[in-house]
Parts: sequence; structure tokens; C-alpha cells
Amino acid sequence: MPKTSLLVAMLALAGAAVTSSAYAQQPPAYPPPQPAPPPQQQPYPQPAPQQYPPPQQYQLPPQQQPYPAPPPQPYAPPPPQYAPPPQQYPPPQQYPPPQQYQPPPQQYPQQPYPPPGQPPPYGQPYPQQPYPQQQPYYPPPQQQPYPQQQPYPPQPYPPQPQPPPPAADTGKRGAGEMTFLYGTSAMYGLGTGIWIDALGKVSDPGIAFIAPLVLAAAAPVGVYFWDDYSALHRGVPASVSAGLTLGAVEGMAIAGTQWQHSGNGGPNSWSFGTESTLTWLMATGGGIGGYVFGEWRRPDPRSLGFIVSGAGWGAIAGSMMGAGVGTGDWKDGASIGGLIGYNAGIVATGALSINYVPSWQAQKYMWLGFLGGTAAASVVYLFYIGSDADPRHGLIANSLGGLAGVVVAAALTANMTDDDPAPAAGPAKQSAGGLPFQLGFTPVTTPTAIGTTRLSGMGLNAFGTF
Repeated sequence: MPKTSLLVAMLALAGAAVTSSAYAQQPPAYPPPQPAPPPQQQPYPQPAPQQYPPPQQYQLPPQQQPYPAPPPQPYAPPPPQYAPPPQQYPPPQQYPPPQQYQPPPQQYPQQPYPPPGQPPPYGQPYPQQPYPQQQPYYPPPQQQPYPQQQPYPPQPYPPQPQPPPPAADTGKRGAGEMTFLYGTSAMYGLGTGIWIDALGKVSDPGIAFIAPLVLAAAAPVGVYFWDDYSALHRGVPASVSAGLTLGAVEGMAIAGTQWQHSGNGGPNSWSFGTESTLTWLMATGGGIGGYVFGEWRRPDPRSLGFIVSGAGWGAIAGSMMGAGVGTGDWKDGASIGGLIGYNAGIVATGALSINYVPSWQAQKYMWLGFLGGTAAASVVYLFYIGSDADPRHGLIANSLGGLAGVVVAAALTANMTDDDPAPAAGPAKQSAGGLPFQLGFTPVTTPTAIGTTRLSGMGLNAFGTF
């Protein structure tokens, strides 16, 4: 068996040699040989992996917490004319710029190149160098927006009632004031004529009537031209009239008290000329003072009427009080009490009129209250029946009852107003002739038997304020 194998091997070698020799004798069928490409540089062997330090963990700077939203403030109702100013917020905080982390460059060890001509060992790839991971980029913190101011909710305002337009105030006196001034000026002229007759000691009645009549007519005419040339302001005629009236009554009260306490016309009594002079001076002074007061204060005529009424209540109540407390002649106490009560009433009502101006209607009921209180207190005289006490002491009750009636009536009519607008609120209604009333004549006819009418008379009609 080995010999056979050896023989077979030798035959195979001989066949191979014959085949290669034949192949070498045939011309080659391949293209001409190409130049060999330059040898390519083999990649360097990768160095063994180095142990690098672990990458440092970059600590991010702490982020600033956003501003907490302010708690909702309760909105107060805005004022009727403008809204409150907006709240001032603090200026924004300047944030520090974000720091860019620059990792230090890693120094890689220089790998030695293989000598030329030596290819790198086959199958040994270069180890992959782990690069440090790039740190993620954090954008800079954005500025927190300011909280927007909440708009005020619309407040539903109820419709405000519109006040009535004020009445036109021309500053001119009313017709009622002039009527009062015409009357008081006529009385002042009459008193002035009597004073002139007393100074001249005129005893003839025919001559004594001349001065009072002429001056009584001339005084109102002079007032008319005075007002026509320069219209009197509101409240001035009433103030002059009140001054003339109060001054004249004051003079007569002083003269009457002196006459009563000087023996009723005895040797110590003043003469008629002295008494009339005192009365004229007091009336003239009152008129001048009333004019100055009226131009200064422009008072409401109702307040002047209240002062005049107060003087009357004080004079009547004071006279009854003086007569009731006296023990001698009742006229002595009545004269003193009346003079004191008169001035006390002027002072009291004058002080009250600063803040209290009653209407004409209220003053009318005050007079009714005074008369009613005086009459109601007269029931005290029933208890004097069969008594030895002096019944004139009951006048004290009459005096206090009248004053109490005034107070009660004033309290009940405090809110009472006049039907027509007061002169202080505007010009009063008046007729074409300047008077607060009008007169008219109407023919009166009577039917006849033949079916016609005939004039049988005239009728007088009057309407207005009296």
C-alpha cells in the first residue's frame, strides 16, 4: 500500500511538470502589465487605551427663584373723579451673565510612529480615544415679566339726582319790601312834622297840620325817586323799615317810662318837645343803622320780620310780667317790664336769625301761638275766686303762657315754607304798577223787560297779595 501511494504521488508530480511546461510555451492572453500602485500608507496601530481621569461634573450655578406673584390686593372703589396712581414696582434685578464652562484641554500622549517600511501589525486597530462629553448649553435665565396690573372693574354708579337749577337772583329788592318802606317812610314823615311843630310850639291846629301832612306825603315820594334813580338792593328796604320802626318805638318807650316814673306829668317830667326829639332821633338813627346793616349783610326780609315780631312779643310779655310782679301802681311795673322785654326780644330774635329764618307762614302761627298761650293761661284766674290773693299776679302766667305758645308754634312750623318764593330767592311777583296786588272795575248790568240790559252800577275787583 505505501508503494502504491508513492507511485501515485510521483505520477502526479510528473503531470504537473508537463502541464506547467506546456503552459509556459503558449503566448500569454492577458493585457500588458499595469504599473503597480504606490504602496498605501497603512494606518498606524492604535495605542493601548489610556486611563483618563473621569470627567469633572460641572456644577450649575443655583438659579434664582422667580419673584413670587404678589397676592391680589382688594381694590377699593375708585374716587368719583380720578383713579389711584399705579403701584410702583421695584426695578428689575440684573442677573449675572451665564458662565461658559471651558473644559481644560486634555493632553493626549504622543504615539510613536512605526519605522518606515514596517507595516503595522495586522488586525490591531487603534483604540478609540474617548473624548470628554460636551457640556450642555444652558440658556441665560430670562427676565421674569412684571405682573400686569389688573384693571379696575367698572363700578356701577347709581344715577345722581340733578339738583334743580337755582332761581335767578338779580339782587334787586322785592315789591313787598318797598310797600313796607313806603308805609314806614310815611309814618316817619308824619312824626317829623309833629316834631317840627313841637319845636316851634305851634298851637294853631290849622298850621300845626301843615308840616305833618306835607312830610307824610313827601317821604314816600322821595323813597320812590331814590329807588328809581338807584335801585335798592335786596334786603335794604326791609332793613331800613325795621330800623325806623324799632328806633321810633324805642324812643316812645323811653319817653313813656320817664313820664310814668316822674309823677305822670309832674315838674320832673320831660316836655313834649324833649320826648318828640328823643323819638325822632331814635327813629332816624334806626333808619340809618338799618340801611348800613342792609348794605352790609343783605339780610332776608323774613329775618327782619322775625326781629320785629320778637320785639313785640318781648314788649307785651314784659309788660304783663312787670305788672304782675309789682306791688304798687301796676303801670310802674308794666312800663319797666315792657321796656326791658322789648330790648330782650330784639336781642334774642336777632341772635336766632343768624342761623334760623322762619317763613312768613311760620311767623303767622307764632303770633297765633302767642295769643293762644296767653289766653290759655288765663284759666289761672278761676283759682282766684274766693281767694284773698292779688289776682293781678295771674299776669305772670299770661306772660309765660304767651312765650310758651311762641316756642311751641316755632317747633311745629320749623319746616313750613311760604307759598310764593321769598324775595331773597328772586324778584317777587308784582303787578305792572309795582304793587303786589291789582285792582279792576267791572260794569254791572241789569236785564230789562224788553230783553235788553242796562248799566246799573260798577263793581270793584281786587286780587293779589295783601
